[in-house]
Amino acid sequence: MQDNQLLNKAECSMLKAVAIVMIVCHNFAHLIKGMVSENEYSFDIFRTSRMWHSILEPDASLLLNVLSFFGHYGVPVFLFLSGYGLVKKYECGNGAGIGVLPFVAKHYKKLLKLLLPGLVVFLAVTYWKYGIFKTTKVNVAAQVAMVINLLSEPWMRIKPGPYWFFGLMMQLYVIYRLLLFAQPTARLRRWLGPLLLALVCHVAQVVGVNYGVLYWMRYNFFVAGVPFALGLLVARYDCRVAASRWLWLAVSALACVVTFASNFRFQLWLASGIPVVIAAVALVKALPPVFHKPLVWLGGLSAMLFVVHPIVRMLLLDYANGVAEGYLFLSIYLAISVLLAIAYRWLLAKVKI
Repeated sequence: MQDNQLLNKAECSMLKAVAIVMIVCHNFAHLIKGMVSENEYSFDIFRTSRMWHSILEPDASLLLNVLSFFGHYGVPVFLFLSGYGLVKKYECGNGAGIGVLPFVAKHYKKLLKLLLPGLVVFLAVTYWKYGIFKTTKVNVAAQVAMVINLLSEPWMRIKPGPYWFFGLMMQLYVIYRLLLFAQPTARLRRWLGPLLLALVCHVAQVVGVNYGVLYWMRYNFFVAGVPFALGLLVARYDCRVAASRWLWLAVSALACVVTFASNFRFQLWLASGIPVVIAAVALVKALPPVFHKPLVWLGGLSAMLFVVHPIVRMLLLDYANGVAEGYLFLSIYLAISVLLAIAYRWLLAKVKI
């Protein structure tokens, strides 16, 4: 990446680190009894009110509530980075000539290499712990094919739950290569495609909530429309923004406030991926150099950490029965997940698909 771009390679890795920490912490914290639930697949103003009450009258559970309520916003940060990275690689780099089928096959193999070992281990640990697999052969096959999100009630089928992201990413790869890929000379297509994607996905969810299908839609590409389109647009019309570290910090804080405020209105909530991406990018820009190398390193582990953390969660969550235990086992869970992610990266380096 060039110096005149908003995000360099190191900053993209740092964003991955921020996003994966949010997701991993959320996936543990929101299952601790008594924590404030999030608005992720559905919207409920009562959850927002509970979070607001927790902020106004803070107690020992405040951090767990923040992680539970806000941590899922790591997903739109990853979706933004996916759109940004695809443009930089295939429209600005040397990959523009790849055909549709080779493109889809390449990215399917990449996702499968990540998914398959983790899924096998998860099912084995599930059987060891419960004596059953808690899934079916059809669901496993659909998950390996990465079409399970399209089936009815995918939230009941996908095991472990966080692996829904694999099916979502496969959908986005297909949509990008078929409909959104644009050569630099295609000036109208470069901005119109992402805007149409964001608009269609937003309107579809507004309609979907009236017909009871919003939950299903948010397991599929509809949830990605706004942040993914934002990533495409930022990458295509990229420029470096010169600002002081303190200004970036102020922008991040303001964007965080806007993100929370958007949870008080359904329409704004649907677009809340925009302020959260701004908050994350500004935060990375504001961080002093001492944090850069550790976050770049952690960002390089993000994919492996995503795969292994549900397995660790399943083994430790039962012990987090209160606030004190929640913090203790959240810390243990994070440490073990990072160690296993390191081992998983080593294993994947040995596997050829």
